[in-house]
Amino acid sequence: MNLERWLVVIVMLTVLAGCTSTDAMVQDQPTPSPLPPVPEQVSFTAPTLDRDVDRGAAHDLRTSFEGPVLMLWVAAGCSGCHDWTTMLKEELQSGNLSNTTQLISVHRYPSFESVEDMAARYGDVNSTHYTPWPLLLPPDNTNVIDAATGRMTDVDLYRGFNQPVTPTLQVLDGTGRLVWSSSTYWANQTVLMEALNIMESSA
Repeated sequence: MNLERWLVVIVMLTVLAGCTSTDAMVQDQPTPSPLPPVPEQVSFTAPTLDRDVDRGAAHDLRTSFEGPVLMLWVAAGCSGCHDWTTMLKEELQSGNLSNTTQLISVHRYPSFESVEDMAARYGDVNSTHYTPWPLLLPPDNTNVIDAATGRMTDVDLYRGFNQPVTPTLQVLDGTGRLVWSSSTYWANQTVLMEALNIMESSA
């Protein structure tokens, strides 16, 4: 009986010997590849709804770098996005936002919402949330362009723009450098004025 017990112990130790070494376990795990660096100046190209205000069926953000850009990340089902869109449109219509202000909206969640959803919410002139400025509809696999060199990168769009949620209002200077991001869900006049002041100082 004792001999049988010793045989079981010896067999168990032999079988488990390779599983008890942490060095072996660490060596078996592949080393993750480092993420490519985000360029200091970023841009991208994306399809649009091809309305007159979209400036073509595809929009290269670099064409908006005539000065600082005010960019709003939106989703069709986002109440805060609707609120910000309404405020920006009202400010534009009242003249508090200059007609020369480079204003862009960007769809944030193409995996969950269709182009048709976005068109119904922001592209229909009869919609309360119609955007009379370019609406960009980048697919999920969009990468950023290094605006300084014009080269396409391996950096995905959302990491390139600091992982924006919706709604996020951002300011890019006239070279594509991200200089400011909002952190409020509902439209806020004080936050908008802060963005406009940043734009003015970045011009």
